[in-house]
Amino acid sequence: MPLHWMAGTGFDEAIEFILKYSEEHELGLTVDQRAHHPSTHRTPLHYAARNGHLSTCQLLIEEHGANPHPQCGRGGVTPLQLAVWQNRLKIVRYLVEKNGPHVVHERNGFNCGLMHWVGLVPRKRWGGNGDHPAQNDGSGVIPLAHYLHSLGVVYESTMNNSNTQGHTPNHKAAWGGNLPLLQYFRDEHNVYDTVQDTAGNFCADIAKMRNNMDCHHWLLEHGSGDRAESYRILGLDVGADMETVRRRYMELAKTIHPDKANGSDEKSDKVVDSFVRVKAAYEHLTKEGGVGKQTNPKFEELKLLEDHRRMNNELDMRESLNHRDDDLFIARLIAVISDYGDDGFPVSLISRRWNQIWPDRPFPTEFEIERTVRCGKNDGDGSGLTTLRKKAKLLKWLKWKCKGTAVHFRNNDGDVLAFDSTKQKMALD
Repeated sequence: MPLHWMAGTGFDEAIEFILKYSEEHELGLTVDQRAHHPSTHRTPLHYAARNGHLSTCQLLIEEHGANPHPQCGRGGVTPLQLAVWQNRLKIVRYLVEKNGPHVVHERNGFNCGLMHWVGLVPRKRWGGNGDHPAQNDGSGVIPLAHYLHSLGVVYESTMNNSNTQGHTPNHKAAWGGNLPLLQYFRDEHNVYDTVQDTAGNFCADIAKMRNNMDCHHWLLEHGSGDRAESYRILGLDVGADMETVRRRYMELAKTIHPDKANGSDEKSDKVVDSFVRVKAAYEHLTKEGGVGKQTNPKFEELKLLEDHRRMNNELDMRESLNHRDDDLFIARLIAVISDYGDDGFPVSLISRRWNQIWPDRPFPTEFEIERTVRCGKNDGDGSGLTTLRKKAKLLKWLKWKCKGTAVHFRNNDGDVLAFDSTKQKMALD
């Protein structure tokens, strides 16, 4: 709508003109008018805040009495949340001033708060308004994170600080690929990659899905709970150099080595356990580089299945290759649809999610249904049977592919969802 476009471009003179014209001619145009689909009922203030037009925000609120904290129709997203998402620190400060500091603790309909939005700032907005071009590596978002924390926003990785997907602020920073923000969370807020989302993903998994490989490697090497735990067992600060680690291990080994254990069997067992833990921590840091092992267990299970199939292939070449491929397809499909648990996974999103997890094994883009029919002995391969192939749409192809498996589909208010019936059966049992 015109007023929204004017607000989105910061065209203050045009806003003044159109609102005055509407008042003079009794057109009923209001400053809080809602945009139509697909803009989900956002107001002009949503557009001005998102696009960084502070003077327009001031004009709408102070001169024309706009609601300073409207919620849009989808998810209840506010102008403040959009300003955080776009790293508009001046506008964030202004909206907090107008609404009061309590608004920084609000969540939208997806249970996302400002602690989540700050991790999703797009790369093109990492430098803020261009005042600090050298901060385009992502560190340009940290002043905003500092400001929000000064108002009581926390970045801890807990269930209470997660959204409906189980994503913590750390998950969102991994999704957004903002490495300096991940480092800030660890160094300033003691946040490590120890929490899985509702689909079982660690932050390192999320970063890999988004092809943010610098974040993925950093989370494994420096952001894992395993690394911090190994240092803790040795009684050292995280990040101590390897010479310090070696000296500390030698000191502990002299006092808790099993050879020095005296007394009861119970006491000896405790000494042995302590030494084993210390030795494992030392080797983890010195031999394995302290690299974490955080990965979604369902992907590990799938890897075991693939390895099992590979070994079977070597032992039994008579097994149908297509049958083996179908088994792996179903296993991967179940891994994808389990992300949404009992709520079902939208069929329209399956290919995108699949390709995020296995970019080297892309989801099919063309779909064919096969059907074996009888034919004359002189036709086909001479067996009296032939295979017919017919192109199909995604849903019909999936139903054919998944026939006789644990995967089933259900229509829910126009959206077709995929379910894993084995998980539902286990829940009932």
